[in-house]
Parts: sequence; structure tokens; C-alpha cells
Amino acid sequence: MALELRGLSLSVGSARLLEGATARACEGQRVALVGRNGSGKSTLLRAIAEGLGSGDGVAPRELLPSSSSSSSSSSPYFTVGAGSVGGTAASALFVGQDAPRWGDLLLLPYGASEEEDDLLRMPVSDALDVAACYALEAAELAEAWRDLCSRADSALGWGVARYGTTPLGELSPGSAKRAYLALALLRPGAGVLLLDEPTNHLDLPSVLWLQHAILASGKTVVTVSHDAEFLDAVADHVWEIDDQEAALVASASTYSAFRHARQLAREQQRAAYEAQQERHQRVSAAASALRASSARGSRYAGTDNDKMQRDFKRDRAGRSAHKAKAMEASLNEPLLERPKEARPLHIVLEPLGSGADTAMVLDECTLGYGGVALPVPPISLRIDAGDRVAIVGLNGVGKSSVLRTLSREVAPIDGEARVGRELRLGNLTQEHETLPRDRTPREHMVALMGGEVSAFDAGQELIRHGLTLRQVDCPITELNPGGRARALLAGFAVRRVNALILDEPSNHLDEEAVRELVSALGVYTGIVVCVSHDRAFLRALAAHRTFELTPHGGLREVQSVDEYIDRTDDAAKALAEACHKRR
Repeated sequence: MALELRGLSLSVGSARLLEGATARACEGQRVALVGRNGSGKSTLLRAIAEGLGSGDGVAPRELLPSSSSSSSSSSPYFTVGAGSVGGTAASALFVGQDAPRWGDLLLLPYGASEEEDDLLRMPVSDALDVAACYALEAAELAEAWRDLCSRADSALGWGVARYGTTPLGELSPGSAKRAYLALALLRPGAGVLLLDEPTNHLDLPSVLWLQHAILASGKTVVTVSHDAEFLDAVADHVWEIDDQEAALVASASTYSAFRHARQLAREQQRAAYEAQQERHQRVSAAASALRASSARGSRYAGTDNDKMQRDFKRDRAGRSAHKAKAMEASLNEPLLERPKEARPLHIVLEPLGSGADTAMVLDECTLGYGGVALPVPPISLRIDAGDRVAIVGLNGVGKSSVLRTLSREVAPIDGEARVGRELRLGNLTQEHETLPRDRTPREHMVALMGGEVSAFDAGQELIRHGLTLRQVDCPITELNPGGRARALLAGFAVRRVNALILDEPSNHLDEEAVRELVSALGVYTGIVVCVSHDRAFLRALAAHRTFELTPHGGLREVQSVDEYIDRTDDAAKALAEACHKRR
């Protein structure tokens, strides 16, 4: 058994996340860990990582003795009650959403002369060579990494060209994440991988490579992701955190099959509950009518000459009372539990104005930062009212730079960027980064509208977009990324933005929020410009135009998102299988 949870209880502060969770994963199994935003998925991964000794290359150890009834882990973020984590894998590796910890990944022992800052000044190969001085496994890893890079250059356009001389600290978030994941999958001793949103920051070709690499690696994997197609491709088991019951539900099925079965079970539970309620109301009404009839019959007096009629009515009254009692006894069956329904999420985006003067234009713009141009040809692009545009391409090529230049967050080094006078822009990424962390969402909403909405109305709008009453009035710094994204969408709704800039919008939203955002975009009449690696989201967006950004070709229009996916999927699969087969 590579991984086993035994009666695990988990909490953050006073919030109970899990109570008595038990689950198992055999060697080579791939588990999708799912649940609503804030249900504790990332916290559970960290608890498992501590329980298996993640990142230090040692044999697994129990997080707590099985006989322990109450204790705390060493983590400042969560508390573990009764229960334990165990397994038989040689070691486990946790890959989180935060900045990569290269020292742990490369097996550098604690106290080695090379600190994390020193590693960040080295390219990947040099860092591996340093690690090879401390661990033979790092030397094997270096050989596997160089083989991957040489193959990736021709297959997907990244490899030696991207990683040959660039220091780790200067890699784009997507390039750094891809390198970290590749090394984790190639590392010989890591039997269990715990992946928290591994597709975040990755380009679409890299997501395709990652899902094939996970399958080819043969490792036990537990992954958290909001990318349904990715989970369908990699997972053969599902663990769901039920935040309303503080329970962990395990299923030996694919993610799609699990979702279908879950939805079917909820519909059956709802139908059975409603049928029982209807039957009880009908029987109760009939029993009440019989008791009323019995009461009238028992009180019937009649006349002295009508004793037969009086006796008949009283006898019938007695029989009616017995029938009523029998019918009421049938209602003593166990009552079915009312299905727990989550508060429905409803996003409404109604753009302001006619959109006649909301065009966004890039005219021969040279992209770059701080006077340093990106290695792409000048970009020309015009987006008019109502246009839907998707931009795809490799990590680090400049997709986000196109969005920042369009929104005039940064100025082009050369050329001109123009926007219409009526443009009212909602930039999900930019505003996510600049949210005032010391304010509450309610306070931010009121300030955003300049007092045009009351504190009560601001709170109601935030709740309608999925925030709880506690989240509405807690500091924004305490919200998880999904909560901050929901607060921004609520702000877009009240501001009635007529152009949306979406840079990886599905990264921090749970399945329900992504589904509702897609639904809202389906009827939205303003401009949408989107960069995303989420295939389902891109297809649902139904972009009017799709552009691929490449270092040599610049921004060129492609036939469709599906054409782009099909063109890269075969190469990604061949690359993953070749690199793991040789090992």
C-alpha cells in the first residue's frame, strides 16, 4: 500500500475539515482529490506530505501514533486530531502552488553549503550537478533531465533553448513549474507525488505533456486540480472532501464517472425525499379527515326514534378512528434526510453602454519590460465590441504581456496601444494582485463603487457570488485565491465592465465557479480576451478568433483551439513515453 489514511481528523483553527477520514492508494494508482474551494484539499495534501516525510528522501513515517486521540502536527497551518498517515513508498514529494523549493527537490541535505538563493542563480543542469555531489540519485536525475530537454526542443519547442543558460530564479512561473514537475516525475526515489494544482501557470502543450508523463511514470499520484479534462486523463480513483459532513468519500472510478454517479445519487436522494414528504402529507391529510369524521360520528345524538342511525354513525366513527390510527402508524418509518443543497452561485455580467467606442488596438507594438524587448516580432491586433479572442502559446513567450499591453497596464517599447473612450475594463489577474489585503470584501466593494452601493447591498452581491457571511467581513488577506476571484467577479458585476481580460481565469476557481463563469460569459455581450490552458474553458468560451503566439512567427491566427490541441497532443505523448521508457 503506497499511501494509507487511517481515521484522520484535520482542522484549521476552529474549522473542522475532516473527521475520521480513511482511504488507501496502491502503488501506481492516480487519485483526483476534489472538493469545493476552502474544503481543505491543499491542507490535506500538506498533512499527507508531513506524514510521509515529503521532500527529505526518508522512509515514510506515521504522522501520529495510531493510538493517539488528540495531538497537533508541527505545521502552523493545520491541526491533526486522531489518526495517522502511512505508506510503503520509498519517499513522497509535495509540489505545491507556492514557489518551488529546489533544495528539497534536488535532494540537497539540510545544512548544505548551497542555499536556496545560490540555486536560484544556476540553470537547472548546474543545480543538478551540485546536487550530484551529495546524492547518487541526483546524478541519475541529471541524466534523465538532459535527455528530456534534448527531446523537448524538437517536440514542443522548449528544452535546452529555454533551460540551458537561464538561472532558476529568472524562469517564468510556468517554465519553473514545468521544470519542477518534470524533475519530480523523473526522480527515481519519489514513489508518491502530491500535486497541488499542477497545471496552474502551464501552457496548453505542457498540460498535455504533463498528463502523458504522469501516466508513463507509473508513480502513485494524488492531485488537486480544477481542470476536469486533465483529471479525466490522469485519475483512476477519486477522493472527495465533503465540507458539509467533514468526510472523505473515496471512489474507484474516473473523475467523469464519479461526477455522474454523484449527480445521479443526489437526484435519487432528492426524488426519494420529495416522494416521502408528499406521501406523508397525503396520508396525514387523509388521517386527519378520518379523525374529523370520527369525532362528528361519536358526537351524533339523533332522536329517540332514530337509535339505529345513531348506533351506525358511532360504529362507523370507531372504525374511522382505527383507520386513522393505522394510517398514522405507517408514518413512523425512518425519515429520509433532506438533501443538503449548497447556496447556488449566480454571476451576472451586464456591460455598460452600447460598446460603440470600446475597441482595443495594438499597432506594431514591441512588447517588453523595463526597456528590454521580448523575443517576439512586433504585434498588431484589433479587438472590437463583442469580440471573443483566445490567445495560446508556450510559457514565457509573452501571452500575458499581450494582455497587459492591451489593458495598458504596461506601455509597449515601440508602437502604439489604444483603447476606446467608453471602455470599462475588468482585469481579473491585475486586480487580483492589487486587492487591498487589509480591507474586507464588503469595504472594498463600497470603496470600489465610490459609495454608490450600501454596505448591505455590497454584502448581498458578494454572497450571491459565492462568499460566505464570514468571508464578506474578514480581511481579504484571509481569503483563499478562489474567494478573492469571486470578490473580483462581484465587483465586475456592479461596475458593469464592458471588456474582460482573463489571464488563466480557471486557476483559482472551483468547478462550480468555473461553470457559472462560463455560463455568464455565454450571454455576455462585451469584449472577452482570454489566455487559458483549460481546454474545456476555451471550448466553452467559443472564441470568434484564436491566436497562437510564437517567438519567431509572432501573433498568428489559427483555425481553432481544437486544431492547436490536436497538433501538439501526439508530440507531447511521444515525448513523455520516450523519456520514461528509457528509465
